[in-house]
Amino acid sequence: MAARRGRRLALVDQDTGEVIEQKPRVPHQFEGSGYTLQSTGSEVPLYKLGLTGAEWATLDWLREHGAASAAIRVTPEALSEEIDTNASTCKKALARLTKMALLLKPSPRAAAYQLTPLRYWEGAGSTHVTACKRLAPPRVAPDAKARAKTADAQAARSKTGKAADTVATPIRRAAGETS
Repeated sequence: MAARRGRRLALVDQDTGEVIEQKPRVPHQFEGSGYTLQSTGSEVPLYKLGLTGAEWATLDWLREHGAASAAIRVTPEALSEEIDTNASTCKKALARLTKMALLLKPSPRAAAYQLTPLRYWEGAGSTHVTACKRLAPPRVAPDAKARAKTADAQAARSKTGKAADTVATPIRRAAGETS
Protein backbone atom coordinates (compact mmCIF):
# COMPACT_ATOMS: atom_id res chain seq x y z
CA MET A 1 0.00 0.00 0.00
CA ALA A 2 2.89 2.43 0.77
CA ALA A 3 4.40 2.02 -2.73
CA ARG A 4 1.09 2.99 -4.31
CA ARG A 5 0.99 6.46 -2.72
CA GLY A 6 4.18 7.57 -4.43
CA ARG A 7 2.82 7.10 -7.96
CA ARG A 8 1.40 10.00 -9.93
CA LEU A 9 -1.94 9.37 -11.61
CA ALA A 10 -2.61 10.70 -15.13
CA LEU A 11 -5.46 10.73 -17.61
CA VAL A 12 -4.65 8.66 -20.69
CA ASP A 13 -6.55 8.52 -23.99
CA GLN A 14 -7.30 4.82 -24.35
CA ASP A 15 -7.33 4.94 -28.16
CA THR A 16 -4.01 6.74 -28.71
CA GLY A 17 -2.21 6.21 -25.40
CA GLU A 18 -1.59 9.96 -25.19
CA VAL A 19 -1.42 11.54 -21.72
CA ILE A 20 -4.06 14.26 -21.30
CA GLU A 21 -2.95 17.30 -19.33
CA GLN A 22 -5.04 18.33 -16.38
CA LYS A 23 -6.94 21.62 -16.76
CA PRO A 24 -5.84 24.35 -14.36
CA ARG A 25 -8.19 25.15 -11.51
CA VAL A 26 -10.20 28.36 -11.56
CA PRO A 27 -8.75 30.72 -8.94
CA HIS A 28 -11.06 31.69 -6.10
CA GLN A 29 -10.98 34.65 -3.77
CA PHE A 30 -9.56 32.70 -0.86
CA GLU A 31 -6.57 31.81 -3.05
CA GLY A 32 -5.88 35.53 -3.50
CA SER A 33 -6.51 35.75 -7.25
CA GLY A 34 -10.05 37.13 -7.29
CA TYR A 35 -13.10 35.96 -9.15
CA THR A 36 -15.46 36.94 -11.95
CA LEU A 37 -19.05 37.83 -11.19
CA GLN A 38 -21.85 38.06 -13.69
CA SER A 39 -24.84 38.49 -11.46
CA THR A 40 -28.50 37.83 -11.88
CA GLY A 41 -31.23 38.17 -9.33
CA SER A 42 -33.19 41.31 -8.57
CA GLU A 43 -31.76 42.97 -11.67
CA VAL A 44 -33.72 43.15 -14.91
CA PRO A 45 -32.56 40.23 -17.08
CA LEU A 46 -30.61 41.34 -20.16
CA TYR A 47 -32.96 39.52 -22.53
CA LYS A 48 -35.78 41.80 -21.37
CA LEU A 49 -33.90 44.96 -22.38
CA GLY A 50 -34.15 44.48 -26.16
CA LEU A 51 -30.44 45.06 -26.74
CA THR A 52 -29.21 45.38 -30.32
CA GLY A 53 -26.29 43.43 -31.72
CA ALA A 54 -24.01 46.46 -31.37
CA GLU A 55 -25.03 46.83 -27.70
CA TRP A 56 -24.28 43.15 -26.98
CA ALA A 57 -20.94 43.47 -28.80
CA THR A 58 -20.13 46.62 -26.80
CA LEU A 59 -20.82 44.86 -23.49
CA ASP A 60 -18.69 41.87 -24.53
CA TRP A 61 -15.83 44.04 -25.78
CA LEU A 62 -15.77 46.12 -22.60
CA ARG A 63 -15.86 43.00 -20.39
CA GLU A 64 -12.99 41.43 -22.34
CA HIS A 65 -10.89 44.59 -22.05
CA GLY A 66 -11.09 45.03 -18.27
CA ALA A 67 -14.10 47.31 -17.83
CA ALA A 68 -15.60 44.92 -15.27
CA SER A 69 -13.11 46.04 -12.61
CA ALA A 70 -12.17 49.60 -13.67
CA ALA A 71 -13.17 52.32 -16.09
CA ILE A 72 -11.41 52.13 -19.45
CA ARG A 73 -11.05 54.79 -22.12
CA VAL A 74 -12.74 54.04 -25.43
CA THR A 75 -14.11 56.30 -28.13
CA PRO A 76 -16.96 55.33 -30.45
CA GLU A 77 -14.50 55.46 -33.37
CA ALA A 78 -12.05 53.03 -31.73
CA LEU A 79 -14.88 50.75 -30.61
CA SER A 80 -16.42 50.73 -34.10
CA GLU A 81 -13.19 49.33 -35.56
CA GLU A 82 -13.15 46.58 -32.93
CA ILE A 83 -16.77 45.41 -33.29
CA ASP A 84 -17.08 46.01 -37.05
CA THR A 85 -19.76 48.68 -37.13
CA ASN A 86 -19.83 52.44 -37.65
CA ALA A 87 -19.03 55.13 -35.08
CA SER A 88 -22.57 56.51 -34.88
CA THR A 89 -23.95 53.06 -34.01
CA CYS A 90 -21.31 52.71 -31.29
CA LYS A 91 -22.11 56.18 -29.95
CA LYS A 92 -25.82 55.23 -29.72
CA ALA A 93 -24.98 51.88 -28.08
CA LEU A 94 -22.73 53.52 -25.46
CA ALA A 95 -25.35 56.20 -24.76
CA ARG A 96 -28.21 53.70 -24.38
CA LEU A 97 -26.19 51.32 -22.17
CA THR A 98 -25.19 54.27 -19.98
CA LYS A 99 -28.79 55.49 -19.79
CA MET A 100 -29.97 52.03 -18.65
CA ALA A 101 -27.12 51.90 -16.05
CA LEU A 102 -25.36 48.89 -17.56
CA LEU A 103 -22.38 51.21 -18.08
CA LEU A 104 -21.07 53.86 -15.71
CA LYS A 105 -19.14 56.99 -16.71
CA PRO A 106 -16.70 58.48 -14.19
CA SER A 107 -17.60 61.96 -15.48
CA PRO A 108 -20.01 63.24 -18.14
CA ARG A 109 -17.21 64.49 -20.39
CA ALA A 110 -14.88 61.51 -19.99
CA ALA A 111 -14.57 58.99 -22.80
CA ALA A 112 -14.24 56.22 -20.20
CA TYR A 113 -16.76 53.53 -19.27
CA GLN A 114 -17.08 50.83 -16.64
CA LEU A 115 -19.56 47.98 -16.50
CA THR A 116 -21.85 48.32 -13.50
CA PRO A 117 -20.42 46.34 -10.58
CA LEU A 118 -23.94 45.25 -9.65
CA ARG A 119 -24.01 43.14 -12.82
CA TYR A 120 -20.35 42.49 -13.76
CA TRP A 121 -17.25 42.31 -11.59
CA GLU A 122 -13.74 40.87 -11.83
CA GLY A 123 -11.53 40.85 -8.77
CA ALA A 124 -11.67 40.13 -5.08
CA GLY A 125 -14.89 40.28 -3.10
CA SER A 126 -13.56 42.98 -0.81
CA THR A 127 -12.80 45.31 -3.75
CA HIS A 128 -16.22 44.51 -5.19
CA VAL A 129 -17.88 45.75 -2.02
CA THR A 130 -15.66 48.84 -1.99
CA ALA A 131 -16.45 49.60 -5.65
CA CYS A 132 -20.19 49.32 -5.08
CA LYS A 133 -19.96 51.74 -2.14
CA ARG A 134 -17.70 54.17 -3.99
CA LEU A 135 -19.59 54.18 -7.30
CA ALA A 136 -23.10 53.83 -5.80
CA PRO A 137 -24.36 52.40 -9.11
CA PRO A 138 -28.07 52.67 -9.85
CA ARG A 139 -30.08 49.54 -10.58
CA VAL A 140 -30.38 48.51 -14.22
CA ALA A 141 -33.59 50.02 -15.56
CA PRO A 142 -35.26 49.36 -18.91
CA ASP A 143 -35.71 52.39 -21.13
CA ALA A 144 -38.72 53.22 -23.34
CA LYS A 145 -37.41 51.03 -26.19
CA ALA A 146 -37.09 47.99 -23.89
CA ARG A 147 -40.55 48.58 -22.35
CA ALA A 148 -42.07 48.88 -25.85
CA LYS A 149 -40.47 45.57 -26.93
CA THR A 150 -41.78 43.85 -23.79
CA ALA A 151 -45.28 45.27 -24.36
CA ASP A 152 -45.21 44.15 -28.01
CA ALA A 153 -44.15 40.64 -26.99
CA GLN A 154 -46.92 40.42 -24.38
CA ALA A 155 -49.50 41.64 -26.92
CA ALA A 156 -48.33 39.02 -29.43
CA ARG A 157 -48.57 36.30 -26.78
CA SER A 158 -52.09 37.35 -25.82
CA LYS A 159 -53.17 37.26 -29.49
CA THR A 160 -51.86 33.73 -29.97
CA GLY A 161 -53.36 32.59 -26.67
CA LYS A 162 -50.07 31.55 -25.10
CA ALA A 163 -49.70 32.08 -21.36
CA ALA A 164 -47.81 35.23 -20.39
CA ASP A 165 -45.72 33.45 -17.78
CA THR A 166 -44.56 30.46 -19.77
CA VAL A 167 -41.86 28.55 -17.92
CA ALA A 168 -39.08 26.92 -19.92
CA THR A 169 -39.02 23.18 -19.43
CA PRO A 170 -36.34 20.79 -20.61
CA ILE A 171 -37.19 18.41 -23.43
CA ARG A 172 -37.40 14.83 -22.24
CA ARG A 173 -36.21 12.16 -24.62
CA ALA A 174 -36.30 8.43 -24.47
CA ALA A 175 -33.00 6.61 -24.23
CA GLY A 176 -31.27 6.54 -27.61
CA GLU A 177 -33.55 9.20 -29.18
CA THR A 178 -31.54 11.88 -30.98
CA SER A 179 -34.02 14.50 -32.16
